[in-house]
Amino acid sequence: MLWLFLGLAAALGDAGSDALTKRFFSHLSPYTMGLVRLIYAAPFLILTLLFLMRPSLDRTFWQVVAVMLPLEVIATLLYMKALKVSHLSLSIPFLAFTPVLMIFTGWVLLGEALNCWGILGTLLIAGGSYILSLGMAHQGFWAPLKALARESGPRLMLTVAVIYSCTASLFKVAILHSQATFFGASYLLALTVVMLAGYPLTTAKLRPAFKSHVGWGVALGFAIAVSVLSLAHGLTRAPATYLIAVKRLSFLISVVLGGLWLKERPFLPRLAGAALMCAGVILIALRGG
Repeated sequence: MLWLFLGLAAALGDAGSDALTKRFFSHLSPYTMGLVRLIYAAPFLILTLLFLMRPSLDRTFWQVVAVMLPLEVIATLLYMKALKVSHLSLSIPFLAFTPVLMIFTGWVLLGEALNCWGILGTLLIAGGSYILSLGMAHQGFWAPLKALARESGPRLMLTVAVIYSCTASLFKVAILHSQATFFGASYLLALTVVMLAGYPLTTAKLRPAFKSHVGWGVALGFAIAVSVLSLAHGLTRAPATYLIAVKRLSFLISVVLGGLWLKERPFLPRLAGAALMCAGVILIALRGG
């Protein structure tokens, strides 16, 4: 069950990095927010690569990376935009749909499938998302759907979930054609280079972002590094859908942090919805497939 602990470590890393980004860097543009996260993580990833030997890389590896990088850039920008415009506890839980969608993408790309327990887990996640939305309005049974249509943060995160359902499966394909730690570190560094390439074309200012909250920035970079490296190792030990499902426990932690640390309200309805989604994720992880 080492994969389960690795998934939990990835979840903690995700929740920590999202809370730190929302608390200390959400005043920046979405592009700058994403770039700052990657730059702070880079030293930890470079240090990791210094102790590794480069594995043999075949054509499939490079093809997968070529597909993943543009998708990852789009997802990163949408992710940061959602964190900027919406409460952490409102937008992050919609990432729980990633493992739901991976029931299909994991089957297509990896040949992985879930049984009836996995299907039940998806229903719990869907039900939890509806209860979560009940905390946004009090105008009848259909109010959550209307509120979801009005709130840009959840919509952005749903889009990110769709993209991640593809890139997470491709992530495992790339690992199978390389080595877990090597790909986990080098892929994020490659994403950093791609994001930096667009810097001259933007009006973003990095210097002010690094003048304040440096200590929290280092903690942010460490949390991201822990998340990606834990995910990479976990994917070698369990189906991708299971790993991503456990990793998405980060949304429950994010709801707690959003309510208790960032004072986001309403807290209890969102916590109840996130808890039900959490139950669905656990069911997929432990009984599905």
